[in-house]
Amino acid sequence: MNIEQYYLELSIFVASVISGLALKDWSVSFIKGLNFKMNPQFKEGDKVKLDGEEAVVIKIGMTTSVFGVTAKDGYTWRYVPNQRIDYLKLEKIIDKDLHVDSTEEKKAKLEKILRGETDD
Repeated sequence: MNIEQYYLELSIFVASVISGLALKDWSVSFIKGLNFKMNPQFKEGDKVKLDGEEAVVIKIGMTTSVFGVTAKDGYTWRYVPNQRIDYLKLEKIIDKDLHVDSTEEKKAKLEKILRGETDD
């Protein structure tokens, strides 16, 4: 092996390592964004608490997600790299007026359906 081939192989190796390192952060963020987007518990438009502040999920992107945050300074958009999603305290706000049927209510509704009655 002559010196020119050695330098060529070394430069290809160095370029590969640099490219790999540069793509690592992007690919990790992409995978985390895909996981967040596929998570059935959160979707765009959901009301959430983001680190204790009320917010809305505006956009779940492939590398960055956007939250609309209501704070004492007003309404702002917070851009969060998807790599950081795991480190946030993210809680979904469920409508406080939501009524969950009791077992008896579910039974009564099922009996009504079986009898063919409707709620018209």
